[in-house]
Amino acid sequence: MPDLSSKLRIIIAAAILIPILLYWGFSGSPQEHSTSKAPLSEKMDYFIDQAAAKEWDIDGKLRQELTTPRLEHNPKEKQNFLIKPKSNHYRLDHSTINISSDTGTVLDDNSRIDLAGNVRVIDNSDARSSKKLTTEALTIYPKKDIAETNLPVNLETEHSLMKGTGMDINFNTRVLNLHSRVEGTHQNVD
Repeated sequence: MPDLSSKLRIIIAAAILIPILLYWGFSGSPQEHSTSKAPLSEKMDYFIDQAAAKEWDIDGKLRQELTTPRLEHNPKEKQNFLIKPKSNHYRLDHSTINISSDTGTVLDDNSRIDLAGNVRVIDNSDARSSKKLTTEALTIYPKKDIAETNLPVNLETEHSLMKGTGMDINFNTRVLNLHSRVEGTHQNVD
């Protein structure tokens, strides 16, 4: 009888130890895994591929849509990093403003958006002609509905081209101020 008890103890010990030894064998010992020295709060805490977001006004009408192939959130900087963002803003007069760029950052509180690389703003407020603004960097303040840049800007319509360095724009009033080195051409339409 003592032999049966010893064999039973060996089988139970093997049943407990074999899975642990196999786990360590395939995954390495706990000391072999390296840990990052930076706390989690300093890294990207989430990302979204093919992100799409919509914002409605208080009356339930679509106000804005945003799409991006990649959104990464950085909790330390309290901002989202966007790759190839595209945004559509729907106005009360049923016009749209389409904005796109190579990259962008959006603060968590949505008080500031910084766009960089091939920035395009297309205003389709007039059914006869749209206006296209291009620059390499643009800062947008969504709560104030204004934008600005210190870089060169081109403003194209169907019959004119304006160029300047530095600009601010109020999207509500559609007033654009070019700051310096302003030049333009206009083609008469008969």
